[in-house]
Amino acid sequence: MNFRQLEYFLAVADAGQITAAARQLHMAQPPLSYQIKQLEAELGVTLLNRATSGVTLTPAGQLLQNYARQLMDLRERADSQVRSLGQGLAGVLSVGVVSSSMGAMPNVKLRTLTRHYPKVQIRLFEDNTYGLIDRLKQHLIDVAIVRTPFSAVGLASKELMTENMVAVVPRKYDHFPAATVQVTDLAEVPLIIYRRFERLFQTTFAEQGIHPFIACTCDDARTAVQWADARMGVAVVPQTVAEEISGATAAIRPIRYQPWRTTLKLVWPAEVTPSPLLQRFIDSY
Repeated sequence: MNFRQLEYFLAVADAGQITAAARQLHMAQPPLSYQIKQLEAELGVTLLNRATSGVTLTPAGQLLQNYARQLMDLRERADSQVRSLGQGLAGVLSVGVVSSSMGAMPNVKLRTLTRHYPKVQIRLFEDNTYGLIDRLKQHLIDVAIVRTPFSAVGLASKELMTENMVAVVPRKYDHFPAATVQVTDLAEVPLIIYRRFERLFQTTFAEQGIHPFIACTCDDARTAVQWADARMGVAVVPQTVAEEISGATAAIRPIRYQPWRTTLKLVWPAEVTPSPLLQRFIDSY
């Protein structure tokens, strides 16, 4: 199995037809069919269900498609990074970002970096903190912006910004006695929370002896704010997310509670010596 065979296989899988894939690859159909059959013979499995209307992937073909895409991406990244190793003036940088990192990405220095080095290509991968850390460990991305709390074992890091949690409060629920919300005030309103902080919130509520009604939990802080704007409850999210997303239908109330402060960090594998390009990126923060 070689990269050319994987490239041919992915072209056929994406096109759904060998004829169409051959056209895209600027080659004749018989040699393409032969290469796919050779790949199947080497692996000892059938990768394609063949019919007059086209081809579909077998379960083995679906599995290979996932691995093939990762391998092709890794090859491209390796080629790019080796070529740009000397000075870090060009290449592809794979960056993981959490949905709540909008206050840190992109920043002024990063815009300056890409303006001075227009051949630097940034690929963004969006996931939650633990998903991005897993990608780092598998070397599928180079660096990530994640949010505390998380385990930093095996990671080098650079602190970007620390901020408070805030309550995004629709007018129908805006009956708090002061501009600053206390944790105990949240017992009186339906809450919309970002699942990333669910355990932290529940621990605090238990310590304070209150039992708020959790109306909704979600995987994206931006979604929590949007639901609050739709008057579905009070969202508790990092301050920068609320300020970037919330509309005119809800007020943003600070929550002054130290354990709920959260920090955005830039992280990368500690055992990896940053390439010149990655080091330029790290230095831009």
